[in-house]
Amino acid sequence: MMQANILESGERHKNDYLSFLEAQIEVQACSQSTLYFLLKHGKIRDKIKGIIPWEPWKHLVELIDCLGEYRFIIILKAKQIGITWALAGDNLHLALFQEGANILTLSKGEEEATESLDYSRFIHSQLPGYLRLPLGKDQASLLTFPNMHSKLRALPSTEDSGVGFGGATRVVLDEFEYHRYARKNYSEIYPIIERGGQLVVLSTTDRFNIDSGFKELYIAAKAGDNNFYPIFYPYDVLPERSQQWYDNLDLTLADKECRYPRTEAEALETTKTHAFFDKTALEDMKADLLSFPPLRHELSDKYRNLVRIYRLPVVGKKYCLFTDPSDGKEDPHAIMVIDAVTGEQVAESHGKIPAEEVAQIHDDLVRLYNNAFNSYEINATAGGHFDSKIQALKTPNQCHRLKTDGKLDYKQYGWWTGSAIKDKAVRKLEEAIRFRQIILHSKECLDEFIQFMRPEGEAPQKPRGGHDDYVDACGRVLLLREYMVTGGMTIVSFKYG
Repeated sequence: MMQANILESGERHKNDYLSFLEAQIEVQACSQSTLYFLLKHGKIRDKIKGIIPWEPWKHLVELIDCLGEYRFIIILKAKQIGITWALAGDNLHLALFQEGANILTLSKGEEEATESLDYSRFIHSQLPGYLRLPLGKDQASLLTFPNMHSKLRALPSTEDSGVGFGGATRVVLDEFEYHRYARKNYSEIYPIIERGGQLVVLSTTDRFNIDSGFKELYIAAKAGDNNFYPIFYPYDVLPERSQQWYDNLDLTLADKECRYPRTEAEALETTKTHAFFDKTALEDMKADLLSFPPLRHELSDKYRNLVRIYRLPVVGKKYCLFTDPSDGKEDPHAIMVIDAVTGEQVAESHGKIPAEEVAQIHDDLVRLYNNAFNSYEINATAGGHFDSKIQALKTPNQCHRLKTDGKLDYKQYGWWTGSAIKDKAVRKLEEAIRFRQIILHSKECLDEFIQFMRPEGEAPQKPRGGHDDYVDACGRVLLLREYMVTGGMTIVSFKYG
């Protein structure tokens, strides 16, 4: 009997040791991959199904990959697509496996902050014992893990949020569109992740908020003007959300477009603003983009794809070209070349390079397109540098300076484009688009036009954080066309399609 007991005890210790080894291997595997951790051990609360395993929808798997790759991420999203649970799981993973991890989530209010942290708390409560590190402080706004010296904190967005917080491994700005002190919070938060932390900004959008910090950041990210990696998740990233599901939503169309957007443009649109340019015409042109990809050309190679050629010059044809130069730092330059008769865009250049380099591209394109009739903006320092270079290059067929009264000053070149000329040009562009008198082949150009807005009672303008370089260049190339010496040729409109 004693021998049997000893053997039984030995077998039990052996099994305990094997279980210990298996647990250690599993801990090691979980520490290496958030995705593995959530797939194997993640549990979430579903309001209909109860407690269920975390679901690895394609967009959530992609999000977790992005969290491991990019320091700055901004997410424009539809409602209720699992992002909060995925972030809660990833935040918990950091706290469990990265020593000294310090994760802060800012939500629009106290209730939302508490709920955000509760998601991580729930996932932790469902882990097996060998993964469920003991909690230190377990409060509505704070979870700590003393064994790892790590913590998760969630706070409402107040005027002082982020002040005195110290360094952070990750900061999440949840539903940032609705933070009352969004811009102030952002300026306080940025320094605490400057030394290598991660910043994740996510939100649905508010159609009544024209001037939002979230939209500004997202639009700038799409334009490449900040460090954020932009992600858009429409309503149908979930497999069960069909067109029929969308049609059956008991919401107004405006509410659907706000909470369950189908496109980025729809998500960023606001009810107090109107698209300035005819969106149907722009979408028609966007639908034809694949039919007119940029051509391979020596100028594209020479200027590292800053130049895009859509149609080669034809002998005897007349072309117009206008340039909005830049200093190569904050705003990009834009060069627009059109067929003087049809209004079709045949070439462009766009990007952030110094004014002298823009002038060289301007000169090369003028000469390529049969000495195109051309001009350029000379406002500010960039315009002065550009003008000096153009005159040194002796660029042919320049239009003389346009005065505010609409007449030309035959002693000077380059255009001073004040508000009167800019307004006239942009309204001419609006009319040309509405009546299909211009054809554009540039996706970046069309995207900028779609975002150009007309707030109620105000002049047409770019959204905060956006650009209007294409708008300026395109509007003024149409204005420039009116001053061409046509030699008896009549400038006619081309009806698109």
